[in-house]
Amino acid sequence: MQNIRNFGFIFMLVVIFTLPGCGEDPLNLIVDCSECYQEEPDSADLIIDFTINEVYDSVPFTVYRGKVEEGNIEFADTATEGTWYVYVPVNEFYSVEAKYKSGNKTIFAIDGEKLRTRLVVDECDRECYVIRDGKYDLKLKE
Repeated sequence: MQNIRNFGFIFMLVVIFTLPGCGEDPLNLIVDCSECYQEEPDSADLIIDFTINEVYDSVPFTVYRGKVEEGNIEFADTATEGTWYVYVPVNEFYSVEAKYKSGNKTIFAIDGEKLRTRLVVDECDRECYVIRDGKYDLKLKE
């Protein structure tokens, strides 16, 4: 029984020490050096994808700083194209809410994450900063 506990403890230590650092995504380490900034940017674009088609030719949307339920509106508009860019300060959590209406039917789509920068040390010819995250998928699932 003692050996099982020791094995469990050692297993947990191995798992903890082999996990990536806080906030690092090991699957997203590919860096496009042409998109690097020498100075850390203070703002960047949120990239927001919508479903725009014959049923939904325009989609009202709201960008919130923080969570939707906190109600801190950063920007609001109506999308008439599939992808929109909204320029906002980095290192903040943003939520985006889209409102799809067709007849009496209304569908809300919500996505949120932190828009942040990352210092790139070894991937490019010199140290630089890249924008991480900030892609919001508000497309309807078919």
